Amino acid sequence: MRVFADLQLHSPYSRATSKNMNLKELAHFASMKGLNLVGTGDCTHPDWRKEIRTDLQDVPGSGLYRLRDGTVHVQYMITGEVNTTFQLGEKSRRIHHCLLVPSIESADAVSDRLAKYGNLASDGRPTLRATAPELVDEVLEADGQCVIFPAHAWTPWFSLFGANNGFNSLIDCYQDRSDKIFALETGMSCYDERTDVLTNRGWKRVYDVDYHDEVCTLNLESETIEFQKPVDVFVYDYHGVMYELKTQRVDLLVTPNHRLVYRPCDFRRRRDLRLGDARALFRKSKRLKKDGAWRGVDSETFLIPGTQVRHGSRHYSGVRTVNEMHLPVIPWLKFFGFWVAEGWVTKARNEYSVYLSNGSLKLLTQMRQILKTLGFNPIVAKDRTGYRLRMRDAQLFDYLKQFSGAANKFVPDDVKSLSRNLLRIFFEWYIRGDGRRYGRNKKGLSATTISVRLRDDLQEIALKLGMSAYFKLHRKKGTLFFSPSGGKNYRQSEDSWTIYFIRKNEPIVIPSKLNDSNRTERWSSYGGIVSCVSVPNKTVYVRRNGVPVWSGNSDPGMNWRLSQLDRLCLVSNSDAHSAWPWRLGREANVFHLEHLTYHNLVDAIRDKDPKRFLFTIETSPAYGKYHWTGHRECQVSMSARDALRLEDKCPKCGKRMTRGVEERIEELADRPEGYMPKNAIGYRHLLPLSEIIAIVVGDVKPGSMKVWDKYNMLVGKFGSEYSVMLDVPEDQLLQVAGPEISGAILRVRNDDIFVEPGYDGVYGKPDLKKPAPVKKTAGLGLEQFV
Repeated sequence: MRVFADLQLHSPYSRATSKNMNLKELAHFASMKGLNLVGTGDCTHPDWRKEIRTDLQDVPGSGLYRLRDGTVHVQYMITGEVNTTFQLGEKSRRIHHCLLVPSIESADAVSDRLAKYGNLASDGRPTLRATAPELVDEVLEADGQCVIFPAHAWTPWFSLFGANNGFNSLIDCYQDRSDKIFALETGMSCYDERTDVLTNRGWKRVYDVDYHDEVCTLNLESETIEFQKPVDVFVYDYHGVMYELKTQRVDLLVTPNHRLVYRPCDFRRRRDLRLGDARALFRKSKRLKKDGAWRGVDSETFLIPGTQVRHGSRHYSGVRTVNEMHLPVIPWLKFFGFWVAEGWVTKARNEYSVYLSNGSLKLLTQMRQILKTLGFNPIVAKDRTGYRLRMRDAQLFDYLKQFSGAANKFVPDDVKSLSRNLLRIFFEWYIRGDGRRYGRNKKGLSATTISVRLRDDLQEIALKLGMSAYFKLHRKKGTLFFSPSGGKNYRQSEDSWTIYFIRKNEPIVIPSKLNDSNRTERWSSYGGIVSCVSVPNKTVYVRRNGVPVWSGNSDPGMNWRLSQLDRLCLVSNSDAHSAWPWRLGREANVFHLEHLTYHNLVDAIRDKDPKRFLFTIETSPAYGKYHWTGHRECQVSMSARDALRLEDKCPKCGKRMTRGVEERIEELADRPEGYMPKNAIGYRHLLPLSEIIAIVVGDVKPGSMKVWDKYNMLVGKFGSEYSVMLDVPEDQLLQVAGPEISGAILRVRNDDIFVEPGYDGVYGKPDLKKPAPVKKTAGLGLEQFV
């Protein structure tokens, strides 16, 4: 069975907790949410344990409990949270810990042992004058089946890794009892917006990439080109410094933590490619990369689809079917490359004509011979600007018409997927038609087109041929120019582009030579959208202002960089202080268990078993109220990089800002960005349904009647909030909820929302009008939970 569990929340006996957090209300709203299992919370408080005994009865043989009246089929686990305060070194430490307990009797025993460290009746989450190792000893001596682990590990106060009074490692906190800890409650790099990335569906803005795309990546070991499905797409608002590198061959504008693909600049021997942080490589010599080895498809034939054409007789109006043709691939590529450069098609009544035009009779004569080997019968004749080849063939016309028209030319995928040798044939014949050699030794190679799609395809083909290509605007639309062949002035119909093909593709960046406006490496101020895509190879082929280069990608797991956390299983709970469904279960754990028992669930966590522990439900890390570093009084917030640059001082008042989770992770990381541990438990980013409805309705709170009406309608129809958010098919959702609410739910389900990062106690703010990270399957990474 699938189990949704929220194991850490609070009772009315905790400070700042709603009085509706009684066990019956908790079960009612947990059922609406879709939770099978909730923690009781506050199991060390004597009065709360009395209520537990009064309202709950045990489920035989499970270590769990349920309501005595049997009205709601939600089960309870006995859980709690305590705060330990102790002095270690020069710091006073205040650390919160979660407790899972197998029975109410065990909770009595735990409480008896902890009573000597503080007043348990003073708060549902009591403060104990005990060290973390002492707490572990007392709890496990009371009952060895209990579980203890750090709560909301990254918040600045009262947490294991808290920036204000936490530790730098798990061992520093729990010392020789660290081996008893097997879980961690987590609690609550990029390109500028003008950067494109190459995909199997052409060049796209990075923020437009989706999970149907395959992104062009480079295998750093083999240096081969591979297309891979994205793991993540990140889009967010960024204000701060950016690393800018601009030369004739490279144009990058990336966040300071972004990774570059480079070789050390060693002129004596060729060094391996690697990834390096832009900050670390700033003002250092490096050799970047723009090409790669392509292993495409070798084919002997090329398929021309069948078609239907009208009979030629004026006495018969029917159609006839023409079967598909399999043409020899080499002569076909010669013709097609030349035709993309110089060809077009026309139809007049029942005449389907294919044309080529060129000033060279020799070239057209060659092309005529090539076409004859393909079974066509073209003719060549002189026209007013040179020579023209014509042939009549309805099937060829029908295939080529999709490419006809100078602004509509492109190279189809079944050509771009061919091997390097076959692509070279296509390219060489395209260049014979539209290419130009330039430079003193005529070694430069370029082509001009008004088709944006063809321009982009030629850039991709150049990469696959072991070259690279960049483009510049040749002539703007509407520009008046003189045509020697026509002998008169014309007005440019569309922007025209010149593509320059480059054979040397490891440009060397030497900082001392970057001394003019066209060649620079510097830090630049930036404000706006930044984005990146994460792929397994950790590299992507990007371009900016028409100039391509290999570069690194972003990864969700900033916290995978902490090797000390590898053995721990990450869990997530709401820490709810009220039972309302926009608080309860906003973060939770999803299991697949044959039988729901205390021990089965604990074993799934202990074993870190992805077959039994499926994923956690999280809000976006940016939603957390301490994600970024900031100063609430001055309404100032910033990323970790900018905060470190300012030494955590508020730029408005000069006071020390509250350090965010992101900055703390940067401080503790012992691995490079991009490290991915094995067997991490997945996650899904969601927002509470009530909040989504409130955003769509506009200017209302989640608890308003307008929201409740729509919420109850959806939950009543589909069974629970989690069903609505995770399971209901799109068409059914649209039918019941309408386009606005269903669209918003699907955006959240697909992790396609922007969240302005929280800071200094201010929660992050979701904005459904902006794009944001997308994750359609369970992902991985501690960062997503903080």
